[in-house]
Amino acid sequence: MKRIFSLIVALPLLFLFFAGTPAAGAETVTLDRYLKMVWEGNHTLQAAMRSLEAAYFGTLASVAPQRPNVALSGTASYVSDQVAQNTHNRNARTYDAGVALTHRIDLSGSYSLDERQQILSYEIERAKLDENINTLVSTAEQTYWSAVLARENIALQKDVLRQRQENNRVTEEKHKQQLVPKLDLIRSEAQVVAAESLVTEAGAQYRNLLATMANLVGGVEVVPVEEPLSVPRFDVTANPAKALRLRPDLRVARLTLERGRILKKLRAKGMAPTLTVSVQWTAWADPWNASTPQDGEIGASLRLNIPLLDGNATKYEVLNADRLIQAAEASLQAVETTMSAELATAFNNWELAAALEKDKARQVERSDEELRITELMYNEGMGAQIDLINAQTENQRARTDYLNAVKGMYVALAELRNVVGDYSPGEDGAWKEAVIRYGKGDPAKTPPARK
Repeated sequence: MKRIFSLIVALPLLFLFFAGTPAAGAETVTLDRYLKMVWEGNHTLQAAMRSLEAAYFGTLASVAPQRPNVALSGTASYVSDQVAQNTHNRNARTYDAGVALTHRIDLSGSYSLDERQQILSYEIERAKLDENINTLVSTAEQTYWSAVLARENIALQKDVLRQRQENNRVTEEKHKQQLVPKLDLIRSEAQVVAAESLVTEAGAQYRNLLATMANLVGGVEVVPVEEPLSVPRFDVTANPAKALRLRPDLRVARLTLERGRILKKLRAKGMAPTLTVSVQWTAWADPWNASTPQDGEIGASLRLNIPLLDGNATKYEVLNADRLIQAAEASLQAVETTMSAELATAFNNWELAAALEKDKARQVERSDEELRITELMYNEGMGAQIDLINAQTENQRARTDYLNAVKGMYVALAELRNVVGDYSPGEDGAWKEAVIRYGKGDPAKTPPARK
């Protein structure tokens, strides 16, 4: 029986030793180092950044039709039998080369509106990226602290296992001396097996969190640095004014509303007249009159287009833009309402976690003292085993609850930072680089570049 029990004890511990040990090549990281690795290595984030760059160049390309177009042109033709004024010109060949400049003049001011809405479209994408960053980094910090507390839980469960193994040893000695019945020995052995299962479970949870951490940094194996566990302090400036200023989703909603208003003005100019100017110079033609304008001559033209009917397209596009404005206004109000509720919830979660930590700490103190006294009485033959088992179970629960309370404090702080937008880049939402490229805006107000 003892040999079988020894195998039951040894096998899970061997499994835990090999499976619970992090890979030898894993990098030990602090929180700051880990978050930096997330910034630099997360593949999803890198893809989003490249997509944002593509959107930037797409914005530049979208306004190209507003600029003058210059083109070089050349033609060559051959006709086997050309007849002109009853004269046959067999194997006629003509050549010409020239330069043409074409520009559509904006008479209604729609170019500036279109340019601004394109810039706002890019800024919206930028704010959406910042929103993803805010969520990603918040998740990364919560995962980091969850892994730290999971490692602490492994140490806790191993300590519980050590206690129960020692109690089982004492029970075995008492059973040999016929001081306790066989039932007490069976109970103590069952407690050891149960503790081993909890150690194995804690190890699996820790390894799962390490896998999540590795995924967030792009596949690099990392392990949180080992340092004394401390209770976090409240160090977040969390208020509605800050959240309104920093939260990326609020920036998205505000920019979307602003762009909708500009789009409505732009759509209203659908029937505006346009004027196209064209200048062409024929640098060379053979024969000299083979092209228009002829060899060495310059030609210019103006074309005015005044729309009369467009099938009510402008009318309905304006109505469409108006409804989108109303939708954007409602969306902004919804985001602001959600922000207020999330901020209140995050504060409540922090206050609850802080209160639980203090309460659980007192419970651990009382439970440790109760367990010490119960163990002493049992070892001296003055207490019942069932009292010892109950004290051990309660102590394990109290210590585990305390770790969960500390974890809840770290998670609550990360949630607060996420709610107020602390993880998003330090920008005011009016990213000006595209505006400066277009020769507009005030460069002095441009936010610093992202590090």
